[in-house]
Amino acid sequence: MITSDMTIDQIIRRVYPKDKDLWPQIKAKLIETNPGSFVQYSDRLIPGSRLKLVDIRRIYDQEQLDPKIKVGYVARLEGNATARDLNGRVQQLQINSQIFEGDRIETELGARIQILMDDGAEVYLKEDSVLKISEYVITAGYNKESSSILDLLRGGLRKITGAIGSSALANYQLQTGMATIGIRGTDYVLKLCKQDDCTQTVSRNDPDAKLHAVVLEGAITMTTDEEVQILMAMGEYGTATPEILVVEEETTVPVGFLNQQEAQQFNATVPQKAETQEEESSNAWAWIVGVLLLAVGL
Repeated sequence: MITSDMTIDQIIRRVYPKDKDLWPQIKAKLIETNPGSFVQYSDRLIPGSRLKLVDIRRIYDQEQLDPKIKVGYVARLEGNATARDLNGRVQQLQINSQIFEGDRIETELGARIQILMDDGAEVYLKEDSVLKISEYVITAGYNKESSSILDLLRGGLRKITGAIGSSALANYQLQTGMATIGIRGTDYVLKLCKQDDCTQTVSRNDPDAKLHAVVLEGAITMTTDEEVQILMAMGEYGTATPEILVVEEETTVPVGFLNQQEAQQFNATVPQKAETQEEESSNAWAWIVGVLLLAVGL
């Protein structure tokens, strides 16, 4: 008999404690089997009604699971993070948990996770973030059949590329909804913020979402759906919205975007960037002077 203080989730945890990975399917099956025990179009139980439980063996027997391909594992974890696989199963992640192609990885507030991919890439997913491993294919020689396509759905990450990202042949994309990131060997940080307030994490579908990016090493391209593209080199900070891409030369990086380690590394690139720009300027003047001298000689 259902009482007013019961919830379907509490019942499932109590009756099926060893089948945590099947809880979403069990819940759906209970609602399907007991339509008269729930408030219409919801999962709220009706007090006083009876609930007919489902046979867990039938769930296993009926389930048609797609094969999963391992692409990495959890190397470090602070707080709580989960992975929903391509079959809809949710796994509470732990150190050494395997990551599969198609996984949707989510971190809670205060949580951080480091994932080592099988091609040597490193992904540091920030708190309150969601990342989907949309496609990850490794082939011999990392040729054009190799691909790494990740979707940042919410929050932010730091990505250090591996063999796929370093290959000129492989397909590498990190999609953010604001712009698609393309690279050839680099280390960069991205975050979807509420405009320029990076203390507030948002999803890519939020109307106030704005992508912030810095390059710690190497270079990246940011490309919109309309094929507008900018190149960002080491030490540069840029932003993107669906309408515009900008390299922010006079704007400081907002609070809440970079953690302490990332900020220290980014600030260390500024003198190097200045030296590179000074050298380029010097070379340009030398070329101009050379042209003028040649003209005078003629």
